[in-house]
Amino acid sequence: MKNIYKEKFIVDDTYLDFTNNVPIHDIVRIIERVAFNHANTIGLDHSTMEKRDNAFWVVTKMKIKFVNPIKVGEKLTLATWTHTPELVRFKRDGTIKAGNQVKVKSTTEWCCLDMNTHRIRKANTIGYPNLEMACKLDVKADYTNLKADMGEKDYVYTYTVRSTDIDLNQHTNNTKYNFMAENAFSVAEFKNLSISEWEVYFVNESHEGDNIKIYRRKIKNCYFIEGKLEDKTIFRAVAKLKRK
Repeated sequence: MKNIYKEKFIVDDTYLDFTNNVPIHDIVRIIERVAFNHANTIGLDHSTMEKRDNAFWVVTKMKIKFVNPIKVGEKLTLATWTHTPELVRFKRDGTIKAGNQVKVKSTTEWCCLDMNTHRIRKANTIGYPNLEMACKLDVKADYTNLKADMGEKDYVYTYTVRSTDIDLNQHTNNTKYNFMAENAFSVAEFKNLSISEWEVYFVNESHEGDNIKIYRRKIKNCYFIEGKLEDKTIFRAVAKLKRK
């Protein structure tokens, strides 16, 4: 079975933010939409996983590299592919291109959770298909493993999880954490800074009514963002930004 999936896509004005660029959360949404469409073609979609394996997918971390700006009206090719499953980890890479020009590179790690216990399932306990693995298409995943020790001086704001944040698995949709992390920056900051790399680590679940405190600290050329529920880390993000 082929292990690379492609879609065509055209960016229009509805995708642009106040900086005239496609915001991070929309890039994440596009990347995940293509991933789920690929999953539908190989029998790893949410419905099939629930019925066949009593399991569901969650993203554990992702990294996005912004290589060239995406322009309105460009005809984009979105591509995604997976790698050989490890014991409990599943890696998926992707690109967004306009012709031969790379716009975005992405890499994500996923794991499979049991529907009843929400515990991690091993790869050999689900119906993972026999795919032609695209190992030569590896996107380098040089994740930033450094953690910032956040304190009250780093506090930015509090986000309350609402009903529209909840996904099929009855917890906060992972794309919402990108909103939370992005909102740690002001309009003025985003007007003067452009993002070259964006990472998010999904650490713990959150649910409707949770009050997630957002913290931010700059270390060298990186901004570290953390969302915490009391003493528990819900997500961490790292943004590498440069002045325009």
